[in-house]
Amino acid sequence: MKPIARSWWLSPGGVLLLIALVSGALAWWLIALPVLTLANVDGHPQHFSMVFAHMATGTLMLFVGAANIYVGTTRRFFAHHKTLGYLYLAGGTVGASLALILALRNPHGAGGQLPGGMQGTGDLGYALAALAIAWLVSAAMGYRAVRNRRHDTHRAWMIRSYVLTWSFVLCRLVGKIPALADLGDGSAIIWLSWIVPLFACEVALQWQSGSARASAGT
Repeated sequence: MKPIARSWWLSPGGVLLLIALVSGALAWWLIALPVLTLANVDGHPQHFSMVFAHMATGTLMLFVGAANIYVGTTRRFFAHHKTLGYLYLAGGTVGASLALILALRNPHGAGGQLPGGMQGTGDLGYALAALAIAWLVSAAMGYRAVRNRRHDTHRAWMIRSYVLTWSFVLCRLVGKIPALADLGDGSAIIWLSWIVPLFACEVALQWQSGSARASAGT
């Protein structure tokens, strides 16, 4: 009997993609929608244009990244993989660079620090800056690997970069929990929001390399 072909969204990769898209849409509604609708302009009086651009490119990172990981791992619609990859890298580079600037220039400091230097940057800003730099390095390593046709290495680095993409979202979501939002200046939440997921991702990526070797007779 000929096996019944399953719809793509019933495959393991399809289920993971749907989970990523649904959870991403919920996070987008909570975090990005107020920026899109200009509801929080007053909270960013001198730098709202940068916040809006960060929101737009972050949206691209979140959804295009999920789609392209699905394409890259399942090989479905693979003709679009390169285009999606360039969109993800371009949007992510802009988004992470804006996050880095906003984190180090501390526009919410006394008097607004954005036009000047980094004198007012605190632990929170450095934690966000470290996350942005980690994303930029991961993306650059993934791009370098694919340029050198190291496709397995490329896949691993792009998965790491997408985990870090979600870390930008996770630290904002966790910061909305009242019991956690009042813990210090929030820098610990940001560090944990990307170091713990990245560590778990690394264990998953390296798990097979530490498994028992097959014996010569098998």
